Amino acid sequence: MKKIPLTLLCAFIASPFLMQCASQNDLNQIHYQLRMLNKKVSDLESVTIDDLQKRQALSVSQIDRLEQDLLAMRSGLEETGHLNRRLNEQSKELEAAFRTYTQQEEEKRLTEMQRLQQEISQKDQQLDKLAEQIKMQQENLQAIQQARVDEAKRKAAAAAQAAEEARQRASSTATGTAGVMAIEASKAKKLVTGSEAQAAVQNEPAPETQAAPPAAVEQAPAPVPSGTIARGKSLYEQGKFREAYALFEGLAKSANAQEAVEARYMMGECLFALKEYDQAILDYQTIITNYPSSAKAPTAMMQQALAFERLNDKDTAKILYKKLIASYKDSPEAAQAQQKLGAQ
Repeated sequence: MKKIPLTLLCAFIASPFLMQCASQNDLNQIHYQLRMLNKKVSDLESVTIDDLQKRQALSVSQIDRLEQDLLAMRSGLEETGHLNRRLNEQSKELEAAFRTYTQQEEEKRLTEMQRLQQEISQKDQQLDKLAEQIKMQQENLQAIQQARVDEAKRKAAAAAQAAEEARQRASSTATGTAGVMAIEASKAKKLVTGSEAQAAVQNEPAPETQAAPPAAVEQAPAPVPSGTIARGKSLYEQGKFREAYALFEGLAKSANAQEAVEARYMMGECLFALKEYDQAILDYQTIITNYPSSAKAPTAMMQQALAFERLNDKDTAKILYKKLIASYKDSPEAAQAQQKLGAQ
C-alpha cells in the first residue's frame, strides 16, 4: 500500500518531462508528416507535369496526325477535282463523238433509205414495164386468136355456101334432064343418070370448116405488186431482210390496222433473222401493248421469249412463257410455252 503513493508521486514529478517528451514526438511526427506531404506534393507535381507533358505531346501528335489527314484530304479533294475535270472533259468528248456518230449513222441510214427507195422505184418501173409487155403480148395473142376464129368462120361460111350451091346444082340437074355428062379428071365423058349425079355430089368431101384451135400459150406469172405485205414477205423469203424491214416499216405507218399488225410482226421477224434480238423484242412489244386481242399477240409474245433466250436471259423468257400461258391459254403458243417450261 506504501508503494502506490510513491509511484504516484514519482509520476507526478516526472509528468512535466513526460509531457515535454510527448510534445517533441508530436512535433517530430508533424514534421515527418509535412515532409511526406511535401514529397507527395512534389511527386504529384512531377506526375502531373509528366502527365501534362505526355498529354501535350499526345495532343501535338494528334494535331500533327490531323494536319496530315487534312493534307491528305486536301490532296484527295484536289485529285478528285482533277478527276472530275478529266471526266467532264471526257464526257464532253464522248458526247461530241456520240453526236458525230449519231449524225453519221443517221446520214448512212438516210442514204441507205434513199438507195432502197431508188431500187424499189427502179424495180417498180421494171415491174410496170414487164406488166405492160405481158399486157401487149396478151392483146397480141387475143388478136391472133380472134383472127384465126374469124378466118375459120369465113372458111366455114364459104364452104357452106359452096355446099349450098352444089346442092342447088344437083337439084336442078336431077329435075331438068334424065342424064348428064360427068367430066372426070381424065377429061373422058361419061353419061350418068340424075340419081347418080346427086349421089356423087352428096359423097363429095366437104371443105375444111374450122381451123385447128391454136396451142395454149403459157402465160407468165403475174408480178407481185410493190408496197404490199406480199411483196415484203417475198423479200423476206429471199433473205433480203433489210429491204423487207424498210417495206414493212412503211406499211406499219400507212396500212390499215390488220395490215399494220402483220407489218409490225414481220418487222420483228426481219430483225430476229438478222439476230438483232433486242430491237426485235421492241417491235413484238408494240403488238402486245397496242393490239393485245390480235391473233398475232400470242405469236409475238412467243417470239419475244425466244429472243430473250437468244440473249441468254432465261429468267425473263421464263416469265414471258408463264404470262403467255396465263393470257392466251387456248392458243397453240401457250402449249409451246408449256413445253418450254417443262423442258427447263
